[in-house]
Amino acid sequence: MARTSRAQGRSGGRNSSRTSYRSGTIEIFTRPHQNPYLRVVGWIIRFRAELTCIAVILTITLVLRDHIGPANTALVLGFVTVMVIGVPASRRYVAARCWAVTTRHRMRACFGQTRTMTHDGKMPLLLWSRPSPVGERVRVWLPAGLSVKDIDQVTDRISTACWARTTRVTPVRAQAALVVVDVVRRDPLTVGDIVPTGIHDLADLTETRADEHITPEDTGNVVALPSRDTLTGARTTASTPPAEKKPGRTSGKNATARRTADDEDADPSL
Repeated sequence: MARTSRAQGRSGGRNSSRTSYRSGTIEIFTRPHQNPYLRVVGWIIRFRAELTCIAVILTITLVLRDHIGPANTALVLGFVTVMVIGVPASRRYVAARCWAVTTRHRMRACFGQTRTMTHDGKMPLLLWSRPSPVGERVRVWLPAGLSVKDIDQVTDRISTACWARTTRVTPVRAQAALVVVDVVRRDPLTVGDIVPTGIHDLADLTETRADEHITPEDTGNVVALPSRDTLTGARTTASTPPAEKKPGRTSGKNATARRTADDEDADPSL
């Protein structure tokens, strides 16, 4: 059966087989016969960015060659190339667009190698890819027979194929057949010093003594907390008021003498 399937796949181009090294089973994938003209149209759609760039460069070269000559045309094209590479803004723009096109091709290759396709051999259609703050964002249209779970199961392989950190799949609520795939290449939170001044000094507060006074100007409006012993002592003092001396019983002579002494202290004329 394996030889027959492989023979048909080589002769007719419709069947292909693969032997699993784990279980020894043979997986047969059947692809319908496609029109050669449709294949050419699909190839043109996939490589539309490269074909457009080549057509624009050839057109500009031929026009300049007729007006200013071959030597001056080479100088102009070389100067434009140096300016595009030398200016940081244009260099980043071109690099981001090149990565977007590369990601689209790598995702299609990953879908073909992982067999992320329907039983008829239809793979997801990559509609558009553009740069994003973390990498690239690709819009994928799923044919009948695939769902978001099929794309979510191969996210780790997409990351490997696109040389990225990770891949995130987000379904579109308005259309279940449309999926947004974010290929993450960098973390924007790690670029530059975005931590405000004063936060770095918080680590030094653990080594500061509890009774040391820290002004708000030194650590960015950060004041050290009082120690636990100080709070415990203050709480104990506030909860236990000082005991008052209760008046005791005295004899009549002592009471009369004390009352006389109090009267003398109250009246300064005596």
